[in-house]
Amino acid sequence: MKGYTFMKRILVSICLALSFLGCASANKRAENTSESSKYQLAMEFNNLGAKYVNKEMIDDAIVQFKRALVIQPDFAEAHNNLGVAYCRKRMFDKAVAAFKLAIKANPEYSKAHDNLGFAYRQKNMFDEAIAEHTHAIRINPGDMEAHNNLELAKEEKKVYEKTKAYQVASRKISPGNINAYAQYTRGFLDDAIVSFQKVISENPNDMIAPGLLGHAYVMKGMLDEAIGVYKEILARDPSNVFVRLNLAEAYHKKGLHDEAISEYESIVKTSPNNTYALSGLGGVYAEKGLFDKAVIVYNKAIVSNPKFPDAYNKLGALYMQEGLYDDAIAIWKKLLGLHPGSAKAHFNLGLAYAGKDMAEDAVREFRKAVNTNSGSRDARYNLAYIYEKKGMIDEAVAEYKKVIDAGSGGQGDDRLEAADKQKEPEKVIVTLDKDDN
Repeated sequence: MKGYTFMKRILVSICLALSFLGCASANKRAENTSESSKYQLAMEFNNLGAKYVNKEMIDDAIVQFKRALVIQPDFAEAHNNLGVAYCRKRMFDKAVAAFKLAIKANPEYSKAHDNLGFAYRQKNMFDEAIAEHTHAIRINPGDMEAHNNLELAKEEKKVYEKTKAYQVASRKISPGNINAYAQYTRGFLDDAIVSFQKVISENPNDMIAPGLLGHAYVMKGMLDEAIGVYKEILARDPSNVFVRLNLAEAYHKKGLHDEAISEYESIVKTSPNNTYALSGLGGVYAEKGLFDKAVIVYNKAIVSNPKFPDAYNKLGALYMQEGLYDDAIAIWKKLLGLHPGSAKAHFNLGLAYAGKDMAEDAVREFRKAVNTNSGSRDARYNLAYIYEKKGMIDEAVAEYKKVIDAGSGGQGDDRLEAADKQKEPEKVIVTLDKDDN
């Protein structure tokens, strides 16, 4: 219409020019309405994709995120979510590209930076990973996941460089290993397993293939095979702490607690400050009901690395489980001293206060959790519950309504940040679960 009106200007009177401006104004309103509708439609596709991710329907999720991006190409959250889906499929090159587009659309998107760091780590690009995790923390200092991921990236870099130096000193990397590793990093686990097995059959002394074969077995859920590979490596090199840690974790996943404890304790005996061994050992002790031992090793983990949030979280949860609310309160306060903006720590502290019937303190902490993360349905629910018990019905109803508005996803899901469908898109988050490594 604009082109047509421009051609007519040389022939018609000024009144038609004024009519054209009126049309432009109407068109502008229509365009605004159209843009709003497009955004809402894109958000619906994004939210549906987020729910598919939550149900591990990754291929369906990818389709929905791509639909959202066709409608809204600069939709930062959809790019992030697509990257997360690619990570779940171990398609890390595509994940990196998606996270970069999310950051391009919103440079201050802290979780996209953190997720990009995660993807880089899977590609052994540790310097890049450390930079991204650090950037995420700079944007959001209270992001405990980013702090945890940064510590992991630094530790993994040390192990990787040490292993790589040893491998280079021992022998050159075979072409078979290069091919197998490419399959492994891209998630073609069956092909990678066959390739690693071939490398080992051709060169039984290869130092690279066995460890990666064990990892591939773990990722496929083939724990017996993984355990066998790790034990063979340790028979040749008992001092390999990294492989022993993997063996302990495999035992733990299989429910072989005594065997896991034996391996973790072996690591701690030679490396008393190994944070990951201490944290893992504490977890097995706790599952076996060995409360005192679990508390001791969690505290040792905290002393060895005071910035490692995982140990605080596990110790606090253990205290809560045992009804030791004062101890739980003390540990959550220590964690908040390190990460004052942690919504999760405020929420857990609120639960501890609630366990002691300290309603005012609980309300204060739940409010802080909500103020830090408005999508925290658990915090809002507990806040509403306390309001209801105190007879503050209007406040309780308002919070319950916000819980309902926050979406229909399950409470306490760490992989999905709930959001008001009418305001914010759901954000799928890459979390560092053991199964992701």
